[in-house]
Amino acid sequence: MESLTVVGPSESLSSSLVSSRADLKNMMIQTDSHKTAAGKNNTEETGSSTKSISAPWAVASGFLMGGADAIPGVSGGTIALIIGIYERFIDSLGIVVQSPALIRSQRGRTQLTRAFRFLIPLGIGLLFAYYLATKLLIGKTDEPGIMRRFETAPACYAFFFGLVLASIPQPWKRIRQSIGVPTVSAALLGAAAAIIFVGLPYQSAEPKTWMLLWGGAGAIAVMLLPGVSGSLFLVIVGQYATVAGAAHDRDFLTLAVFAGGILIGVLTFVPLLRRLLDRRHDLTMAVLTGLMAGSLRALWPWKTNYDPKEAAMVNTTIFGSPLWVVIGLLAGIFVVLLLSRLERRLS
Repeated sequence: MESLTVVGPSESLSSSLVSSRADLKNMMIQTDSHKTAAGKNNTEETGSSTKSISAPWAVASGFLMGGADAIPGVSGGTIALIIGIYERFIDSLGIVVQSPALIRSQRGRTQLTRAFRFLIPLGIGLLFAYYLATKLLIGKTDEPGIMRRFETAPACYAFFFGLVLASIPQPWKRIRQSIGVPTVSAALLGAAAAIIFVGLPYQSAEPKTWMLLWGGAGAIAVMLLPGVSGSLFLVIVGQYATVAGAAHDRDFLTLAVFAGGILIGVLTFVPLLRRLLDRRHDLTMAVLTGLMAGSLRALWPWKTNYDPKEAAMVNTTIFGSPLWVVIGLLAGIFVVLLLSRLERRLS
């Protein structure tokens, strides 16, 4: 005869409470794990654009970008990628573009303050370096700098060739998902676009002042893309000598019109680029990788001419002693490795 166990109301209630408590505990554990995973993913996605950057490092970054932007064939966006501030740079510009809407809320004003704390010292370094670079590397019309002399230009271009060559893996490493046909195709498309852009014929006629508006807009749009040089764009459209000369001759009217074009370019192109980085991050990084690879055509050390104001700078075969060219190439690669290590330490 089987024995029957009678469970009283109090024991039944106690059992139910224990069961409910266990279920609640399991739900809390699962919720915490989801929050942890989400926080980790969010940190990975926004890491480079949210980390704090000191003012001295922002000035130094701007100095490096400005020096690069002054040289046809070298991109300030490439330098920003090398030192790890590219996405922060684009994000900060995007915040400033949205300032009329953001200034109405406390959170928006905080974002604007943070963006200006980064962009102002960056801009100071950029403008100062651009002035120095056009004076020392490019030089005046009758006093060519080292980038325009046959005896020194090949080593200088080799340095930037090594700089960009060693930097090509930087945007590729930032691809978050697995690499497949779409990302490889995007990279090849970017490389083809850069190769075609570099080979475009130059304009030699003196531009009218109003034309500097679209020149400034195009230059800033191109400059924001790693691997594509804003200065080379100005050379192609025949405005490089005008803008560089205005900077040294203090032609404020010409500079103001050109600055107005830059403002137009920022207002139109930055939101698009920011949206692409947000919604199509991996494909955008793949295109940027291709742009950097394709830009190597413009940085080939040996050319028929090194003064874009006189004639097109066409690549040619090796001439002279390659020793200093090799040294310049290795120096460029070394600088990339050094900057990458310094950026990781300062971050």
